Amino acid sequence: MTARPEARATVQVSVPPVRAFEAFTAEISSWWVPGPINYFDAGRSPTMHVEPGVGGRVLERYADGELVIARVTDWEPGRRVCWDGVVDDSRTVVTFEAIDEDGLAGTTVAVHQYLREGGERAFLFWPNVIGWLVPWCATVGDPEAPPTRAGSPTRGADPS
Repeated sequence: MTARPEARATVQVSVPPVRAFEAFTAEISSWWVPGPINYFDAGRSPTMHVEPGVGGRVLERYADGELVIARVTDWEPGRRVCWDGVVDDSRTVVTFEAIDEDGLAGTTVAVHQYLREGGERAFLFWPNVIGWLVPWCATVGDPEAPPTRAGSPTRGADPS
């Protein structure tokens, strides 16, 4: 039996889980790094968006239209968001877990992306992308939150 293609990555951000969830979803266009390999149609200067709630869309928006990348299947602010790819056959599961180590608080954001049952292709990019969230959260974090250590992406435990 062949192993299912998958990718996992985790980062620690310096904000509470609800704020990390908001940054990951509502502010994705602010922390997603533009570039020719970071979009499906980079030549059209897209921005990334996640529409809130189950049934919402993950999409690239262009001046003249949009491309739906995925559909949201689970939406639990501060805890978990999941979506199923439309442009590929992947499922993405993102979890947000509060951390409090040595008096420093924040959130572990874990991403597990994998080929869905019966699927043929999955663009497994999250290990290359999730690290972009760390400096964004450090810049626009919760002013009430105590300082934290923010890390670079690491392969981690199963967030699903």
